[in-house]
Amino acid sequence: MKKFVFIAFVFVSIASFGQYDVDSIEEEEGKEKKEKNLSLFELRKRTYVGGELSLLFGNRTYLFIAPIIGYDITPKFSAGVSGMYQFFRSQNPFNGSVATSHAYGGGVFARLRPIKPLLLQTEFNLYNTDDYTTSFVGDRTNVPALMAGLGYAGNMGEGAYYQILLMYDFIDDFNMPLPRLFPNFPVYIKYGFVFHLG
Repeated sequence: MKKFVFIAFVFVSIASFGQYDVDSIEEEEGKEKKEKNLSLFELRKRTYVGGELSLLFGNRTYLFIAPIIGYDITPKFSAGVSGMYQFFRSQNPFNGSVATSHAYGGGVFARLRPIKPLLLQTEFNLYNTDDYTTSFVGDRTNVPALMAGLGYAGNMGEGAYYQILLMYDFIDDFNMPLPRLFPNFPVYIKYGFVFHLG
């Protein structure tokens, strides 16, 4: 009989240790869900998208699109990635011949906004474009570009702004596909829009 009481006591003890508080579990799950929602909201709030778009039609057709996606690491400092596609078509008005070229690529950037309207940006890009250093038509090459510059960010409402950047290319590759601001000086102007997702 003592053995039976002892075995019953052991089983009751094990069963009582195996019990859990349903309210406590539900509360923990609710906390985890709330934290997950907050972190997704925070991620969206800090993420921004945007870029540049240029179009020109006529005897000369020009298309330029450069999307960006960035993340605010701090309220004043962010980093991200960018892409680029450029198409150019020109028709000779005298003989009707047509010349076309296209370039594409991407890169990474970091930007600092020390005060609200001011932008400081540095970026590294790699573009695939026509190679103008060879005599063979159709040859292509990869062109690196290391740029830095400053710009202005104008407010467009909650979490959105337009930007104008003046960038200097320190590599200054002969085959650089982007159009320069001045013919003999590797300075480029970039303008576009930025929208925060949150």
